[in-house]
Amino acid sequence: MGLTRLLMIVLLFIGCKEEQVIPTAENEIIVQHQQSASKTINGKGWAVTFLSIKENSLCPPNSECIWQGRLVVALKINQEEVELGLGDLTTNSETEIANQIVIGGVMVTFSEAHDYTDTAKTKVVLSFE
Repeated sequence: MGLTRLLMIVLLFIGCKEEQVIPTAENEIIVQHQQSASKTINGKGWAVTFLSIKENSLCPPNSECIWQGRLVVALKINQEEVELGLGDLTTNSETEIANQIVIGGVMVTFSEAHDYTDTAKTKVVLSFE
């Protein structure tokens, strides 16, 4: 009986993984797919909503790929809807994909993507300079 109880406790702790905390700089905002985040950066308020993933062909972590791929996301940044990409953005496509955009005189750059192999958990990091 004691061994069974111990095994159940161990399995419980294995199943309860803490979500990874992704550190961000003072000039960065991280936002998860279909969620919103806000932050004051250099005295200006920023609100970001991660609307959708338009394309996700990034090479999975710890894999060898011929092409780096890219992640293209639709965001709303302070009421302005934009699409930004990360990865290989030079490939021909119908529309030009940018990695950064100027909003209100501030350069907003899509700098990182986390957990992008699971759409619901995908997080993007934006830097504001």
